[in-house]
Amino acid sequence: MKNFISVLFVLSFSFSYAQSSKDTTATKLAVDSINRLLDHAVVQKNLPVLQKHYAEDFFFQHATGIIDSKETWIKSIQTRKNPYASREHDSIVVELHSNVAIVSGSLSVRVKEPDKLSGYALRYIRVFVYKNSNWQLISHHSTAEWNLKDE
Repeated sequence: MKNFISVLFVLSFSFSYAQSSKDTTATKLAVDSINRLLDHAVVQKNLPVLQKHYAEDFFFQHATGIIDSKETWIKSIQTRKNPYASREHDSIVVELHSNVAIVSGSLSVRVKEPDKLSGYALRYIRVFVYKNSNWQLISHHSTAEWNLKDE
């Protein structure tokens, strides 16, 4: 049910964008909502959402230097030994340029370990493009990463 409400929220903002692309506040809210939706979809392993909002040429540079494509990133989500417990955003800034949105912020990630909850946080820059009536993530660069206290 929670996922259904998230999808409706995103669809309503996407509709707002299509109706009035000059309304930068609605567009920024739509992009921010999709940005957050993607990480909730990673936790839930919601493949339809990931397939829809990751561009075919998606480029993901981790803070470790590892590079993922759409295919390798989605496969790693599906096969993770220790699943994600949560992926939550903070300090989001959305910068608009016609059909391109640059998003920066912080992401706190919690991972389910066998006997504890561990985690890390990172700063990132993401680039979305609006094409075919859809905001798609084309690039993610983690710019810094640090460990969070284990629980």
